[in-house]
Amino acid sequence: MNSLDPSDLVDLDYDLANTIVTRADASAGCEQPVTRAAGALAPALLAHAPFPDISPALPAFGPAFEVGGALPDIQFVTVDNGRFYAHRGLLRYVSSDAFGGLLAGRDECIHVPETSVIFAIALHVTYGLSCAHLTNTTLETIESVMEVLSKYSIPLQSFAALNKPLFQLILSQASYYPIDAYALAAHYGLQDLAVAVSAHLLAYDLSGLTDELCVKMGAVHIKLLFDLHQTRRSALKTIVMNPPKMHQPNLACGSREQQELTLAWAFAAAEMAWNAPSSTSTHMLQATFERAATDISCGECRTMLRTRIQEAMEEWSAVPRTI
Repeated sequence: MNSLDPSDLVDLDYDLANTIVTRADASAGCEQPVTRAAGALAPALLAHAPFPDISPALPAFGPAFEVGGALPDIQFVTVDNGRFYAHRGLLRYVSSDAFGGLLAGRDECIHVPETSVIFAIALHVTYGLSCAHLTNTTLETIESVMEVLSKYSIPLQSFAALNKPLFQLILSQASYYPIDAYALAAHYGLQDLAVAVSAHLLAYDLSGLTDELCVKMGAVHIKLLFDLHQTRRSALKTIVMNPPKMHQPNLACGSREQQELTLAWAFAAAEMAWNAPSSTSTHMLQATFERAATDISCGECRTMLRTRIQEAMEEWSAVPRTI
């Protein structure tokens, strides 16, 4: 048997390559007995559930992993022979069916069909532990974790709620795989997460949606995404079609001369209204209109231009960026 010192597995800095508290040979059985806390374990846990006080310096899911003053009283062995020590009372508290029925009996050692990587993340989520250090986790792995959590009747609506570890873990993938992260959130009805992810989809070409993605996210979230793009494009057109105001005519620049600015703005506005995506930034908007008016020599015209550009940037910033 190859063992790792649990003290090496501090939750804040280990990666998934080293999450296994103990690795056993395939033929090895469970280690008996599992360390127990003295006295009533479940009440100690339930007093703090579902997110008990956990010191970040404690070994994660090792034999000495203390939660709410209680030591582990159950051991899980994964399909690749990784061992995880957990707390029966906490898992029964958060699961609606005794962790998929695995905790219905009094077994102290339970074999599960998941890999150690999947099970480690699932336990992190269940215990409310940060997943920020799991930087190499893929979205595919996260989806497998969500399937496991559902299988063990861990309520995703609660455990993937705003700013919870699973919420943050999925959101961390949104910059790289926005449409897949959005579809995953929509599939499980995680509205706050879908809203947060949708901010990363402003530049997404909706014509690239596959049938598989559409089925996964469902009609409601497809419509929300299309509405977001359409609303922003319509708002952008409305904003840019409003030209700068004219100043009082003077000897150097009368009403006729000021038409040069209006015409320059109109050409730039038409280009933006036709080509600009819903992800257009305020910087791009500013640069487009400043570039279009480079030949304007009248100081008052340029002042009116700067005023209108600033107004347009503020108006565009106020347009919603999420579903």
